[in-house]
Amino acid sequence: MSKKASNAGNQQGTPRVSPNLINHKWGTFRDYTPDTIEFSDDMATLIALLYTDGGISRHHLASWRIFFANSSYEAIELFRQCLVKIFRIPPERVRVSVVLKKYYFAVLTSKVIGNFLVKYFGNFRTLKFRNGTFPIASIPIQKIIKSDKIRVFLRTVFSMDGGVKFYSVRDKTSIRKRRWLERNISLACHHPTLRKQYLRLLRSLGIKAINIESDKVVKIRGRENLEKFANEVGFLKGIKTTSHSKFWAGIEKNKVMKFMINSYKNPAKYISLLSF
Repeated sequence: MSKKASNAGNQQGTPRVSPNLINHKWGTFRDYTPDTIEFSDDMATLIALLYTDGGISRHHLASWRIFFANSSYEAIELFRQCLVKIFRIPPERVRVSVVLKKYYFAVLTSKVIGNFLVKYFGNFRTLKFRNGTFPIASIPIQKIIKSDKIRVFLRTVFSMDGGVKFYSVRDKTSIRKRRWLERNISLACHHPTLRKQYLRLLRSLGIKAINIESDKVVKIRGRENLEKFANEVGFLKGIKTTSHSKFWAGIEKNKVMKFMINSYKNPAKYISLLSF
């Protein structure tokens, strides 16, 4: 067979493989780049999940483990769906297990996907090293702002590492034992750079917050700011407060936030609630 005939046969019987596709045992994978992967709602959500309760670590010499741990199965499923939609992989590639009968642990092992995430967003490590220094970490803040994903990103971050602080306080030192309502939305974050970046994103939406270094939190207080947060950001649907919450364990964060906002209309009603 001539070379020309051979080429003709290949053109008719064997489809050409695009240079941005890679063969893999699980199927055909794309060569992920910013040109093939857009900074979508799913990507903003995935980045937020990895910066809060997730991360990326080495797997053997050349591969990566992209992981996420949470007590909420809804959060675990969200992590899985983001990976599936963004990178077009089979759902079963994201393995889920239960740790200590308290937490779900989801993990994807992938050289190609790990390389993409680490190259364009870093390794997502935020905890201190043994010597007390923090790793270099930075939210892709310009991408988030430029692609108008601030609300999506913050909603996910606050749903994972944030919560509503809404309870009555009694002044035990005074004779009258005056009571009032404590109202705030807090985000726990140990990394100082990330806290500053969260503040910047919140302020871009007109929401004033403070960085409390001693407590390692970003805190939103005041009726106007809390109402703006509720209207502009809020929490992910179905995400509930954990068992660590003294008054609201197991209740959806959005519902607790609604109670808190409504309490400005009738504070006495909420102060007198038996749950307090």
